[in-house]
Amino acid sequence: MKPNKNILIFIIFTILCGFKVAAQQQTSQINGVVLDPEMKPSQFSTVVLTNKDTVFIKGMLSDNAGSFNFDNLDPGKYFIMVRNLEFNTHISDIIDLTVNPNITLETILLKTKVNGLAEIVVKGEKALIEIKPDKMVYNVSASANASGNNGIELLSKTPGVIVDLDKNIVLQGKSGVRIYINGRPSRLSGSDLTNLLEGMRSDDIESIDIITNPSAKYEAEGSGGVIDIKLKRNTAGGYNGNVIANYSKGTYARSSLGTTLNINGEKINFYSNINYSDFNYQVDIVKTTEMEKYLIDLKSYSQNFRKGINLTGGLDYKINSESTVGIDVKALINSRDAELESNTYIHDINNVNPTERLNSQVVDISPTDNYNMNMYYNFKPNGSANFSADLSLGRYTNDNNTRQPNVYYDTNNNMLRSINNEYDANKVIEIMSAKIDYEKRVNKLSFGAGAKYSYISTDNSLKFYDINNGQSDLNINRSNDFTYLEKIASSYLTFGVQLTDEINLNTGIRIENTSSLGELESSIPTNNDVVPRNYTDWFPNVSLSYDDQKTHAVSISIGRRITRPNYQDLNPFESKLSEISWWRGNPFLKPNYITNYQLSYTFKRKLVISNNYSVTRDFFANLFEKVDDLATVMNPRNMDRVINNGLSASYSLRAFIWWSFTSFAIYNYFKYDGDLDETVIDLEAHTANFRLQNNFSLPKDIRFEASYFYSSPWIWRGSLNVQAYHQIDLGLKREFFKNRLLVQLTANDLLNTSSDYAYNSNYGGMKVDGVISFDSRRYGISATYKFGNQKLKSNRRKKSAMDDELDRISD
Repeated sequence: MKPNKNILIFIIFTILCGFKVAAQQQTSQINGVVLDPEMKPSQFSTVVLTNKDTVFIKGMLSDNAGSFNFDNLDPGKYFIMVRNLEFNTHISDIIDLTVNPNITLETILLKTKVNGLAEIVVKGEKALIEIKPDKMVYNVSASANASGNNGIELLSKTPGVIVDLDKNIVLQGKSGVRIYINGRPSRLSGSDLTNLLEGMRSDDIESIDIITNPSAKYEAEGSGGVIDIKLKRNTAGGYNGNVIANYSKGTYARSSLGTTLNINGEKINFYSNINYSDFNYQVDIVKTTEMEKYLIDLKSYSQNFRKGINLTGGLDYKINSESTVGIDVKALINSRDAELESNTYIHDINNVNPTERLNSQVVDISPTDNYNMNMYYNFKPNGSANFSADLSLGRYTNDNNTRQPNVYYDTNNNMLRSINNEYDANKVIEIMSAKIDYEKRVNKLSFGAGAKYSYISTDNSLKFYDINNGQSDLNINRSNDFTYLEKIASSYLTFGVQLTDEINLNTGIRIENTSSLGELESSIPTNNDVVPRNYTDWFPNVSLSYDDQKTHAVSISIGRRITRPNYQDLNPFESKLSEISWWRGNPFLKPNYITNYQLSYTFKRKLVISNNYSVTRDFFANLFEKVDDLATVMNPRNMDRVINNGLSASYSLRAFIWWSFTSFAIYNYFKYDGDLDETVIDLEAHTANFRLQNNFSLPKDIRFEASYFYSSPWIWRGSLNVQAYHQIDLGLKREFFKNRLLVQLTANDLLNTSSDYAYNSNYGGMKVDGVISFDSRRYGISATYKFGNQKLKSNRRKKSAMDDELDRISD
């Protein structure tokens, strides 16, 4: 697809203008070094920049060399304050940037804290939601009812995020969201990404960044935007760690137990985490499907049991003050068992055939293993340049065994016939990726460049068996092997310039070439045995922002992104839910492309109003299609386009010293268009959701949180209308034993108002009405005990080259 010429001309024009403006201006900055009383670098000291009236401007942590740097500062007078729990707080003399725009402070030498000496303590609470020029930050650690939840439940509480009935993540009305963890694209997608997030504990998460229109530096994958989950990491010297236990009860019990251990030295930093989880849940469906000749009533009940072990570990080695090398590994091991039983009543509308009842059972055993290793190098010669490189390797396996007995009965419960099936669906996915990135800042100019290469090999094997008289007979007509090879080569350039003290311009362009080959081997030749593809795409991004640093901030951005289909969605094998309902992949599924337009206004960092407009071409939709008079198949298809126009607003306020609240509202207009082999989709929808989170400071240092969420009717799978629902969550937390022990109590969906989702559709000669039910109302307790030297900050782990491809692995 060729790039838009007008956008490229605009990028070139703005870059040339940026050089001219930047040549006439200089950047004001303050940098320095912090040492402890032993003249060693004071790592991870809190360095705060304030104006002459001691109003907070910026903050950061000193690096491994004790260095800090504040740039892009306006002319004026400032103070620097350095805080460290082990030493006395240091406050600098006044720093005047109107005289000298570039100041390097004398070395700051911290002094040992003396017992009995009073010290002024500056204490402040982190806001639940922070609005920044390029993202919104949800500070999980500031929330009381977030504790005790797993990662997927936590995302469902994040402003602007909805987790749909298939546990897909939707950001401000758009699907195709890319999940990052500690600045790296996540290694899984689909049900395996769900397993990873369900294995996470909210107590390990510091914050969640919401980026609706990422820059060209980010992978173009992910048409809905980026959600970056930042984990906590203890960086104090010596050893430290914690033990966390969670238990919650709804219809079924869920529990987890985990521990972390960190050993941090001057040269070597080691960290490890092990977590065991036992996660049980139910999904029940009641559905009526009206077709031309038949009326089908379905009642389905399922129990799902997942036990998992999540192991992570890493080692950083500091070669010198400028260079660091490291390695990190991850192992995710899950055993998943599911039992489903459904009763389907088949009514002949014309009364030609008698009513039958189909009793279908599905017993599914599906262990998965995922192993990943990432090796990296980082070189930072000064505060204005950075070079990084890394190599990633990964292997994912899933051995799935499914047994499915089907028995037909008449109205008197007499057995008419039985059809028993069994199949093994085994998957192996191997990934190799390598990437390099370089960033440089020169006065008011910033540059970035990088490249990446990925090689992905997948092998899917399906063995289908007919069960006759207790014997398993291989059905070669329904068995196949599907292999998929994909290579992606990409590079990017970014350019930024500070046009004035208030105006910033950032531009970027990314190019990605994708070469793929899908091959199906089966005893029955088909028209889609071999599907080769090779395509090159350009992804420009432009943003312009104004910020007076006091009252008003405005930004506008335009960007283009892509979402490639999951590897398994391309496999044309059929997975039966019952004799009259099954799912089938689509080897001709094309990637979809989205163009995002965003305009945002911020007033005093409290009120934020944004307008998001996007057009998605070849949108992924899961559609029901009639196979004959009775059976239906669901498969992924490309819909012509989806238009989304959204308006969002958020507002935070501390009403009293003991009560603060944050509200977030979003409205979206959707237009779904598709003509798929005479199945016409023409849907319009107006959706809205609202979230209000209240935080209360109670006596005895108890924190209480109450949140309310409402969602209007919305569209699921691009074709189903889902009715409105609402939910109330509560949380209490308190620390004991000098903040070593944290105990939290939670209540999710207190009134049991979001357990049932009613949906309906009418297209392609089928009318569907149904209700899907989850185990939503839960009461929980969690306890965290910290040991060793504690000083938490967000994890600084770097990006892995391979994570983008792993994000597309699905069951």
